[in-house]
Amino acid sequence: MTRYRLILGASALLGCVAGEAQAATPLIDKIVFGDAASEAAHAVDGSASEHVEAGLGLAARRLPPTGPGARFSGDLKFTLAVDPEIQNYASIRLWGGDVNDGKLTLFCEGRQVGYRHLGDVEILDIGTQAPPFAGRFTYRTFPLPLTLTKGREALDCAIRASGPYGVYTQQFETFQKPMTQPSRPVYALYVHADPFLESGDPTGQAPPLAAAPSAGPDVLDELKARVNREIDRKLAQPGPLNVLEVQFLARAAALSWTRAHANPAVARKVIESGDAFYAHFQADPKSVHVDASRTNADWDAMGPFGRALRLLQADVAPYLDAPVAGLEGAPRRREAYAAMLDAGLGYILTHRRLYTNQSMIVDLGVYWSNEGLRSLASPLARPEPAMRRFFYESMGLAPWTGSLDDAGRPTYSSSAADTGSFRSADDYRLFTKAGLSKELGFVGSYGEILDWATGIYQATASTPGGAGDPALRDQLLKMARARMAFRYPGIDAEGARTMLLEAPVGWRDPVYPGASTYVQKSGWDNTPFNVAVATRDPQLMAIARQALDDGQYYAVLRDRLKDKGQRTTIGLLDAYDEWLAVKAWPKSDVRLPMTQGQPDFVFADPEDGVVAVKNGKEVLYASLYWRANCGVNRLARFHYQTPAVDRIATIASRVDFEPSGKTCVRRATPHISAGSIPIVAYPGEEPAALEGEVLPVAKGPPEARYKDQDNPYAGRGSYYEATYGPYLIAMNAGTKPVAVALPKAAGERLDLVTRRKVAAGAGSLALAPGQTAVIYSPSRQGRR
Repeated sequence: MTRYRLILGASALLGCVAGEAQAATPLIDKIVFGDAASEAAHAVDGSASEHVEAGLGLAARRLPPTGPGARFSGDLKFTLAVDPEIQNYASIRLWGGDVNDGKLTLFCEGRQVGYRHLGDVEILDIGTQAPPFAGRFTYRTFPLPLTLTKGREALDCAIRASGPYGVYTQQFETFQKPMTQPSRPVYALYVHADPFLESGDPTGQAPPLAAAPSAGPDVLDELKARVNREIDRKLAQPGPLNVLEVQFLARAAALSWTRAHANPAVARKVIESGDAFYAHFQADPKSVHVDASRTNADWDAMGPFGRALRLLQADVAPYLDAPVAGLEGAPRRREAYAAMLDAGLGYILTHRRLYTNQSMIVDLGVYWSNEGLRSLASPLARPEPAMRRFFYESMGLAPWTGSLDDAGRPTYSSSAADTGSFRSADDYRLFTKAGLSKELGFVGSYGEILDWATGIYQATASTPGGAGDPALRDQLLKMARARMAFRYPGIDAEGARTMLLEAPVGWRDPVYPGASTYVQKSGWDNTPFNVAVATRDPQLMAIARQALDDGQYYAVLRDRLKDKGQRTTIGLLDAYDEWLAVKAWPKSDVRLPMTQGQPDFVFADPEDGVVAVKNGKEVLYASLYWRANCGVNRLARFHYQTPAVDRIATIASRVDFEPSGKTCVRRATPHISAGSIPIVAYPGEEPAALEGEVLPVAKGPPEARYKDQDNPYAGRGSYYEATYGPYLIAMNAGTKPVAVALPKAAGERLDLVTRRKVAAGAGSLALAPGQTAVIYSPSRQGRR
């Protein structure tokens, strides 16, 4: 029989009594920080921390930096009871109203529990960018490594705070930022056997909603003024512009409210800049794909210039048959620009990229480079259908065939010279049948690529704003509708109603909560209404109206305008005209599916192993294929929100798969569990608690080869199953039927997918290939 050692202070016992009449999860241990009795029972050394009273007036401890400019706090030390024979779970209790982007890390027996960045088991807390759950508590749950707990009844542990993280760097100093404030208050730490924690502690309640964010339509005036100021600066700038500035002027010229519209100075500036591009190309042929003035020039090469030439085709035509200025014996601009565009096109055709947003950016560069050649009437131009086929690959309508070799043949590799260590499967598609991107499983913010997908659709239109390829439009709408399930109700920093992008179950999401998102997430290169206005789809336009009615369109633009960068100015060019289109759209009752009052539903995608559930006032997200980059880790990730409690949990799960006979061994680094993202070494860092764990590798297609431990087959299962609280999720991702064994139940259950009742005595459930069951057991609620 399992032995539970319960070490609780007096106020901890009172906390359980004060909760509503639901059965609390049996505990192995609980520390209430700030409670003298509980801290004494756990040998808490709080000398590096501060005692505070915060959420609901409850005591807690927070960790300040060790000094001005310090990256870390001191350690909050304690002992923690565990069960030596079973899988132990730990949960931390935090206040959902905190806005603090600092980190909290747990160390036990000299080892770091969880990984700093995008690990399948995360550190104790990754911080918050906005209030994730205002007025109430939130819990984060994770498995304690068996290597730490086996044979032990107690662990010597510590919690350490640090500042926020940078990204895309291998240097400690630029990755680990200093602490600018004390950590979030830590209220309690629990150890339990059931991965679902019902703490029995007071929960709080959502605050009254503000009428709307403080931002209003005046942000559109600010946006227009900013764009026109930028146009004036660029047209008055002595000397040439860079490639993105040229594209900016060309796009602005199509907008009637800008000072670039019908302005002959735009064409003159584009030609002046084009001549400078060619001179640079003559001196350095690599300049078409190596350009310090923009990010990832090797992805789109001279595509932005080709786009400008097509958009301004009639305006630049009078200049094209004159020679390039400033070069003795220079060719006509028509031939010079074509040579430059063709060189860039040749490079990116042999350097395509696999991840979906990257593939889209490269293939837009391919297409616009060729459109530039076509607008020049160059014999170097390829037939348009030959370039459009790359769009079909980037949008998941055809298998991704990779870069071309010197003979123009597909290599199924990102680089034509890289086929020895990397080759995609022959039938690998970048999107699932349900419309989600595959990187490698579900991604939240990183999967918000409707901007690039819309750009692909719009590129195939014969005139700006016109209809594009209908097959691309259909696929674009499938993608957009699949993303709609991943926005859930929240409260923004001003206390107003919003819809938040689901991030906790995303493979590449290092922030919580996700951004306010309705139709699409606004970023550097796009507007919040882009896909809705481009397609004029009634459902998407209605959701755009929802954002407008909630006041969140103005709030998003206000926050975007705080970024003074050129890329943001370019990305918001269409925001004003799109606002006019949405404002004029008739109101309807259509809302995002997770909006309160909308019908219950289940969205399931077995290819990404992800599920979204609306069940009354509850929201449940689950990633059953969870950050398994290099092997089967048998972990699932849940985000479960009721009106009173927010829970994020990583738990053990069942994953059936066909073994390859290979294994993946967890590395010593505590930075990231697997994958090709750079590893950052910390001075004197403790090793990862999971170091050395051997993960089996699932079998993939024989022709496929993957490097850097990012393998879309290595950790993938044919069947997934996990139980969390009142929900059992079974997902058949394979090709054969599966019989799901159902546990005994105290009462009738409901399959939320089919809406069919499952009898209490039912022992199994048949699941066809591609089918998902979400079994809801009200008798297992224990919820508030």
